[in-house]
Amino acid sequence: MAQQEKTRNDEKSKARAEKKAEKKAENEKLYQEVMAESFEDDSPVPEKPKSSNKTLKRVGIVLFILLNAAVIYFTASSEFSKKAPPPIKFSFTNILFLLGGIACLLIFLGCETTKYMIMMRHLGEKVSFRHAFATAALGKYYDCITPSGAGGQPFQIYYLHSKGYSDGAASAMPLSGFFTMQFGFVILCIIAFIFGNKAIDATGMTGIKITAYFGAVAYTIVPVMIIIAGVAPKIAMRIVAFFVRIGAFLHIFKRPNHTIMKAVRYLNNYSKNLKLITQDKGMLFKLLFLSVILQTAICSMPFFAVRTFDGELNYFDSLFLCVFIQAAISLILTPGNAGAAEGSFYIVFDSLGTAGTFWAMLIWRFLCYYSFIVIGILIYGVNAIVNLRKKHLASKLPENTE
Repeated sequence: MAQQEKTRNDEKSKARAEKKAEKKAENEKLYQEVMAESFEDDSPVPEKPKSSNKTLKRVGIVLFILLNAAVIYFTASSEFSKKAPPPIKFSFTNILFLLGGIACLLIFLGCETTKYMIMMRHLGEKVSFRHAFATAALGKYYDCITPSGAGGQPFQIYYLHSKGYSDGAASAMPLSGFFTMQFGFVILCIIAFIFGNKAIDATGMTGIKITAYFGAVAYTIVPVMIIIAGVAPKIAMRIVAFFVRIGAFLHIFKRPNHTIMKAVRYLNNYSKNLKLITQDKGMLFKLLFLSVILQTAICSMPFFAVRTFDGELNYFDSLFLCVFIQAAISLILTPGNAGAAEGSFYIVFDSLGTAGTFWAMLIWRFLCYYSFIVIGILIYGVNAIVNLRKKHLASKLPENTE
């Protein structure tokens, strides 16, 4: 009996070892396939982002407008049902604070534009303020109108490629801009989580505080995975495979191996393009520094918006509160975090008893969100006029005769 039991155990151990070896071989084969596919074309020509189904797009726009209208109605009714609307003042001091908020917007665009000009010079490409500004502004425009802000980088890659930048540079610059911007905000989160607890605790919004911690972690996932893909590609593949197989078990992914290959391939391409920028540590520091400045500018907007309507608010408390709000609402997948952004701002700042919270919310939301949509539309409008003018002038030129 003992011998039979030993034999059965040996057979089970052998079967487990064979199964483990097969799985290892399968993973190794998958890894080799991913790497081979990833390096077939180092810099694929990006395609213009495809438009989604028109009907779904129209429904999405309608729902987006209704959501914003509902949030504005809710905050307005909450504001004016309990107290009379504060008189809107236009004193010199109020105007100065409003101009301070506009300056934050200009600082953001200036820093992001400067980042692209630095990267253009580093990569040996033509340095163009016009193209750098358009890349920064239109990238933010597409971030604002697509769920989870997923449309910015694909469009920037397409735009730079269409303007004559090399495939490698057209991919590397937007990805590096995204990478450093994410880490710039994470640096602000760390500062706010260390020094801003008193400010958020004063609001009593424990839920936003806890959600902000998860949001800050979510901000780091993609950049960290890109780093891992560059340093240890096999580890990156195993991490991706682990989560994809969980998704397959939950019936989220129908073709797990295909999804793993696609995800790791993208990570490898992102990592390779990022290395073009990060080889110069001094330049990487400049990009990170500019990213911290532009993120600080965005998170400073609530202070100027509240003070525009005579609200009493400490600058650093306002800055830390905005960081907590931004981190918390990053988990919301609506375009521009619509709904959650307005509601969170109103609830948090109204809890401090500041004056004119509703109007301050509208000013803040316009500065940090709608202004980028307006700027994007203006850029497209100017480009359309320029193109029409060129066609008109070309039509007046005499035809060449032989």
